[in-house]
Amino acid sequence: MLHPSRRSFISIFIAISIATLSFSACSKGSGGNSLHVKSAASGDKEMAVKSGYAYAVTKSFTDINQKITTAVVYNVTVANYDLDATNFGMTLDKPMASDDQMRVVFSLVGEEGTKDPGALKAGTYSAKADKYMKVETVGIVTRKGSADTKNWFDRSSLSGQVTVTSATNDSISGDIDVTAGDSTIKGSFTAKILKRK
Repeated sequence: MLHPSRRSFISIFIAISIATLSFSACSKGSGGNSLHVKSAASGDKEMAVKSGYAYAVTKSFTDINQKITTAVVYNVTVANYDLDATNFGMTLDKPMASDDQMRVVFSLVGEEGTKDPGALKAGTYSAKADKYMKVETVGIVTRKGSADTKNWFDRSSLSGQVTVTSATNDSISGDIDVTAGDSTIKGSFTAKILKRK
């Protein structure tokens, strides 16, 4: 039979081990990704990224000489809850269930001449780029009461960039650091690529 002090030591050791394992499982669940977000609607807070998806569309550009070019655009949505990706991009925008849920959205315009379903290229997507390799349509979606609020960053004052560090046919990962006025999104993300069936 174990001495009482030895028994309590073993109980404490087991409790600490379980807590440590639970914490590391939670950390791995979010992929270690988190975003620091700041806006009038969201406040100034850390958002652990629980799920993220991206889907591609083709964007056309017409210049002053009527020359038409294209670029693949990846629309990225990351959230601190499980996003619904069952109906491609349409269900990613479903109303959120509670006030503590939040999502961040942004678009990445690829290289000239690319089209959906072309892969996204790793590299820097600047808010100040002219057309291609550009981050645009940035927003933070929050919920208060029974309604979602979409806070779109002003394109004319948007600055910063998204750096895509890894881009495959299945997922993209990288870092975002963008600002417009008093609104900011900064941190790391991973998004699974949704494919049309």
